[in-house]
Amino acid sequence: MKQNEPSKITLTRDESATFHRDGFLGPYAAYTPKEMEPLREHTTALLGGDAPWHSSNVEQSRHMDDVRVWEMCSRPAIVERMATLFGPDLLLWRSNFFNKEPGGVEIPWHQDYNYWPIEPAVNISAWLAVDEATIENSCVQIIPGSHRTILPHVQAPEGMGFSEMADMRSVDESQAANMILKPGEFFLFNERTLHRSAPNSSGKRRIGLAVRVTIPMVNVDHDQLFKDHGCIQLRGEDKMGFNRHVDPPIGR
Repeated sequence: MKQNEPSKITLTRDESATFHRDGFLGPYAAYTPKEMEPLREHTTALLGGDAPWHSSNVEQSRHMDDVRVWEMCSRPAIVERMATLFGPDLLLWRSNFFNKEPGGVEIPWHQDYNYWPIEPAVNISAWLAVDEATIENSCVQIIPGSHRTILPHVQAPEGMGFSEMADMRSVDESQAANMILKPGEFFLFNERTLHRSAPNSSGKRRIGLAVRVTIPMVNVDHDQLFKDHGCIQLRGEDKMGFNRHVDPPIGR
């Protein structure tokens, strides 16, 4: 099964070098702010509804049951740039909505590899802004070059959004970059890039969609995620056969 046949969207050699040097790249536009308006309305309704059939968490992996979320995750502007970096064969194994309402708590500094049941830990993520992401409403912050060091994770203080956080004693937080995004813009980052988001001190909500993509050589422990979880062939083909596959929700 093949999805999203190759397009003319690609990255330059310099852009690819920047990703490998810094651990992230962007922002780029997947949609215009106007194009995001109906998707924002759809996302609001989706997250305000019942949990999907495959999970108890309405924010997790909605690309498996909702066509509009699948379309956002498989947007060529995202997928083709990923393919420049990770090759032609890509598996969509997870997606997450991050909904931070006014007053929402801090998500501490962390590297994603620490939380995921994948082996080896190879992943590229796109963080797509559903709402505008500003410093005031808690845009993601990233430390360039932090992906070159795997940090131990320790217990996070009470009141944080995650129970574990990276041990930051050897990291210079002053180097952090603010990923300010218009609706429809996204950035790419890998599984070891340190990132966080501050408490939402504004009166505006901030929703983003994280698109989690890996390659066929990676083994996903589906049973640790939820019943009936599976990967969707986002691009190319899977010659390895390690993972359970499911069809995208087109036509359901």
